[in-house]
Amino acid sequence: MGEVKLIKSAHIFPAIRELLQEGTQVWLTVTGMSMYPFLREDKDSVKLVPACFDTITKGDIVLIQRVSGEYILHRVLNKDNNCFFMAGDAQKWIEGPLEPDRLIAVVAEIRRNGRTISCRNILWNLLTAFWMKAIPLRNYLLKTIRILVKIKCNFRCYRP
Repeated sequence: MGEVKLIKSAHIFPAIRELLQEGTQVWLTVTGMSMYPFLREDKDSVKLVPACFDTITKGDIVLIQRVSGEYILHRVLNKDNNCFFMAGDAQKWIEGPLEPDRLIAVVAEIRRNGRTISCRNILWNLLTAFWMKAIPLRNYLLKTIRILVKIKCNFRCYRP
């Protein structure tokens, strides 16, 4: 297996943007914890497809470029005729209004543990809808999830 090289997003995202503009689908490994628990850092990959403002909908995970130049992968919470609002799944604050020209791509699929999950999967959409309604409770829910994951890890590692 070849050497793994870390590349700063400022260098790789312009190439990804160009591929998407050509109509190419791109797989990208998730970095950062802002989309936890739906996307996990260094464990999940997302399939990015070209996005059009007219077709994105509430609940979609989109890739944008902020005015500051940062590239962010977050979920659309609301969409208006000429702007949209989004937030990370591990966050309570909402970003926006964002202009349509900030939009680069939308996530079509997630690859986790060798399985591919469609973002149009009914169960995925039900969980997403619940999570979007639970913004005021996210801190408590995330703490509970982390405790359950820790218990699961401890149980799996325990050998009497």
